[in-house]
Amino acid sequence: MPRVVPEYKEEARTRILAAANQVFGEKGYRQATMDDVAKKLGVSKGALYLYFASKEELFEEICRTEPLAFKEILYSTFRENREPLESAGEFFDKMLKRYGSSSGLSFEIFSEASHNPALRRVLKKTQDEYAATLMSYLEEGRKRGFINRELDLRFITYALIALWNGIETIVATGLPVEDARRAWLEGFKAIFLQPPTHKRN
Repeated sequence: MPRVVPEYKEEARTRILAAANQVFGEKGYRQATMDDVAKKLGVSKGALYLYFASKEELFEEICRTEPLAFKEILYSTFRENREPLESAGEFFDKMLKRYGSSSGLSFEIFSEASHNPALRRVLKKTQDEYAATLMSYLEEGRKRGFINRELDLRFITYALIALWNGIETIVATGLPVEDARRAWLEGFKAIFLQPPTHKRN
């Protein structure tokens, strides 16, 4: 583990967060310890405390950093002039690559937040950042013409977040990845890519 020197500090924090992601996903928040994270990295527990004062602080930092990763994945997949369904498939693949090895982490975050007011506040802020990023993208999509102008983007934003959370759930509980991917794409098509209905005279 690099020492606390400016040029190494960010690299060390990134490595700690990646290891903690795996540990919390595998063992659960309450069962996981700083010792477990240290063992995953092959360092002493004391080295972790140079960067994070407690397990709680480490867990909250994981929650805070995720919107940045989500934003990068969203904007790198749903690019202008790309076919929307192709973009949706690439989004699924990138999200699975990032979170597939720690699919239980989302459950741990929600479970702990349900009775931890401090974490619930962090999670609410994180969700608001997810929603703002996604709504900004949807507004661009409306300008590009593939999102129906009649849709209320605020509620579509939360519907998409809920759809993705549900996809994560069925993957974590055993649905084959290919079936989950198909479910995601079918849901995406149903919301955005259905032909407009014509009113009867």
